[in-house]
Amino acid sequence: MVIHTDLRARDGHPSYAAAKSGDAEAAFVLARDLLSSDGIARIQALVRDQPILLLPMVAEELTGFNAIPDAMAQVLGRRLGFPVVAGEIVQTNRVGHTRAPAFQRLVTPPTFDGSMETGANYLLVDDHVGLGGTLANLRGHVESRGGHVIAITTLTESRSARTISLQRATRDVLWQRYGEELDDLWQRHFGYGIDCLTEV
Repeated sequence: MVIHTDLRARDGHPSYAAAKSGDAEAAFVLARDLLSSDGIARIQALVRDQPILLLPMVAEELTGFNAIPDAMAQVLGRRLGFPVVAGEIVQTNRVGHTRAPAFQRLVTPPTFDGSMETGANYLLVDDHVGLGGTLANLRGHVESRGGHVIAITTLTESRSARTISLQRATRDVLWQRYGEELDDLWQRHFGYGIDCLTEV
């Protein structure tokens, strides 16, 4: 996971509110100003010489269409020389996760649909990672259809959200406290067990 800047820089940027609400020009200004040279270098190191496709999160949010992930992908694509596959995979439900409490995020997982290139390598691009569920679900969609997620990058993060995968120690605590009952509940309601939860 590559994070480019912090919440203070993002929230204080004059283009942020407009970009989050769908203003493409404002989103490009925001991405140009806040994508870090260090972050781009880290992406290059992760990808190495592999051909990849940049896949921005495409979602309708409570304030409108979020233009930031697409702008980030376009700027990264120009700087790194990778193609962007914007709009081919889209979020199919409106979850309202921006500044939502953790439980709301857990019980309203995003779903995705769209065609993709089987066997292709993908770099997922989003504006923010909170609990990591949206990115984990997008990754699941890509990999269940034969794609490979090589890396993930976001503009900002909440707390220490860059560790998305459920860590073994956390999983063990959940199993000790709640056991199979919690796993069965999650399977019934969401179609996957607690092994697919995120760490944060």
